[in-house]
Amino acid sequence: MEFMEKVTKISKIVGKTATDTYNTVADKSGKVFEDAKLKLAIADKEADIEKIYEEIGKTVYDSYLAGEDVGKVFTKEAKKIDKISNEIEEMKKKILFNKGLRTCENCGETISTESTFCQSCGAKQKPVKIKVEKKEEQKKDEPKEKVCSQCGLVCDAKAKFCSKCGYSF
Repeated sequence: MEFMEKVTKISKIVGKTATDTYNTVADKSGKVFEDAKLKLAIADKEADIEKIYEEIGKTVYDSYLAGEDVGKVFTKEAKKIDKISNEIEEMKKKILFNKGLRTCENCGETISTESTFCQSCGAKQKPVKIKVEKKEEQKKDEPKEKVCSQCGLVCDAKAKFCSKCGYSF
């Protein structure tokens, strides 16, 4: 019986190590995917800004031809650009945050999220605040899969027992 207990204990340790490794790899690949998705979204937002710039130019010229004061016409378009620019900055923050980095509020140097002070200018840093969409927040809290520490089978996250060996999660 002692031999079987040792085998069971070793199996549990190996299973836990496999589970931890799987979760680490899944987390890192999820961050890489999120970074790529954010970079595509940034490119889309920058294209939106370019379209607004073109529309501003057309609007200015049309207003000029109509004899209107062109100064007041742009407030609405400028606010659109401000909004999109803020969204881009938030996406860039998320990309840095996923890499364990952030930007110094004082000098703009890229530093670690763990830094209390900037290594370049010495400015004290405030905690990083990242806006997270509610859908993403739910996904992070709920694991997608479980790995059985007994036999190594990848099971559904909601499973209470392993479908291969019957191990209780």
